[in-house]
Amino acid sequence: MLKFLEIAQEEDVILLHEGKPVGYLVGFADEDDWIDYLMLHNEEFQTRLRRSLQDAREGRTIAFEKGKLVSESEN
Repeated sequence: MLKFLEIAQEEDVILLHEGKPVGYLVGFADEDDWIDYLMLHNEEFQTRLRRSLQDAREGRTIAFEKGKLVSESEN
């Protein structure tokens, strides 16, 4: 099993059972790669990103210096 994890750090691994694909092993070189993967595959993050990009395209932005930090509990 460790061999597959080592291989997955360099390339994705398709797991087969009786010649049929049953899994997909994605390795990460470091924690940043793992975080990137989570963001790219998280629908809530993707929705927020699309909404933010649309706001920026339509000029609904504020300067960072004028912004206010809002915690999740305040929403």
